[in-house]
Amino acid sequence: RMERHRLRGTPPGTRVCLLEDWCTPAEEEYLLGRVYRPSGTACDPWKLVSGRKVQAHGGEVHEKGMIPRQLPEWLGKFLKSVRETCGDDMFPGNIQLNHALVNEYEVGGGIMPHQDGPLYFPAVAIVSLGATAVMRFTPHVSQENVGAEESAETSSSMEPFGVWLPRRSLLFFDGAAYTHCLHGIDGVAEDVLDESVLNWRSAVDRCGDARKR
Repeated sequence: RMERHRLRGTPPGTRVCLLEDWCTPAEEEYLLGRVYRPSGTACDPWKLVSGRKVQAHGGEVHEKGMIPRQLPEWLGKFLKSVRETCGDDMFPGNIQLNHALVNEYEVGGGIMPHQDGPLYFPAVAIVSLGATAVMRFTPHVSQENVGAEESAETSSSMEPFGVWLPRRSLLFFDGAAYTHCLHGIDGVAEDVLDESVLNWRSAVDRCGDARKR
């Protein structure tokens, strides 16, 4: 279960788990093949969003909710496998994964710090394919919690931190990492693995070294 892969050193109230080698190189190749050669689509599944290419599967996110759409068969099996790995201690037993975003990052590209919002609450699972990156978490008081003393205290007591994401890894986070942090990927060609990156030892020999994506 994912709890065995919980990272140490995260701020109080957060839960961040990272399972390296979640899938095999052959499975990675298969998944990338399906992403870039989708079958049964009548139009280009990619959309350009803030300088990166994105595919949305399972529905269209709308300001009033989500318009559901059927998942591709291969992706449905993939999400089921993610759900089984995470287990009921990560996602409530009544929750099934029914939506996925596929983000493509060019070399030097990234995604601005953001929160995923109420539609994805209470947790996020992210699989990294084809390249490595560092996910950065930054304390933040959400608009929904502005004025809430507990929320402000939680955010103010937290320090920014990062998690190095190797290829074929599965990242899971919930709790204050979801509700009180922004998460994003810096737009750089190489990541500096300093002491703020919780698992820097998995990526480089010396703290502060850089690693190309």
